[in-house]
Amino acid sequence: MSDTPAPSWVGLAWASLPVLAVVATLASRRLGQARSMLVGLARMTGQLLLLGVVLDAAFAVDHPWVVGVSAVVMLSASAQAVGARHSRGGGRLRVEATAAMALGAGLAVAVSTRMALGVSPWYEPSVVIPLMGMILGNSINGVALAAERFDAELRSEADLVERRLALGATGRQASAPAFRAAVAAGLTPTINGMMVAGVVAIPGMMTGQLLAGASPGTAFRYQILIYLAIGGSVGLAVLSLLGLRARRAFSPDHQLRAPSHLLDDRLH
Repeated sequence: MSDTPAPSWVGLAWASLPVLAVVATLASRRLGQARSMLVGLARMTGQLLLLGVVLDAAFAVDHPWVVGVSAVVMLSASAQAVGARHSRGGGRLRVEATAAMALGAGLAVAVSTRMALGVSPWYEPSVVIPLMGMILGNSINGVALAAERFDAELRSEADLVERRLALGATGRQASAPAFRAAVAAGLTPTINGMMVAGVVAIPGMMTGQLLAGASPGTAFRYQILIYLAIGGSVGLAVLSLLGLRARRAFSPDHQLRAPSHLLDDRLH
């Protein structure tokens, strides 16, 4: 890779001028969101600074337990984010999201690092941690959207589901339309991202590789790898989560549980 200029703190200050101009305009015209944007900018800067410190330490230690602890922390934070985005999120949803995302992200990271990149040692922190972060970041959206849509469909179509059950359908058959709608909701952002990649937008990984001096051929192969990993992990996480929630929505005798049970996500 060739040497490329890295942004200095002064350079970042210059780069902040457009967004600060937007904040000033929002505030002066009393359009709202100015405070939210400032808080978002402050949080983003602080969080990334902290991430930089943590990654420096993790890369310096270079040990499997660092990767394991990082994965657990990221997974827990991702499950917490899923619960926070769900209007009725609770402990049970967080547990289900943790299991679903662990399955999807774990498999995608293992295949990508060992079979596609041939990373050695297997726990190489500079590869595994960033890859895990990108995968989990996309999984949060998919899982949260799928859970919200599935629960909403079951609540709004409860009478129709009951009629299907009365006609002899199993719980899986009766909830199939809700399941399909939830799968579409969960996978649409990922599919849309792949649809416009390279045509409307240059994705982040490819942009980073090009800025770092990599050849376009290397950059697009890395980006394809990321999209494949994200597509696989999000798909597995969405299907796993919906499978768990569909199983809980019906009794062993294929009876739709009471609406109060569907609305209550607390562990009990």
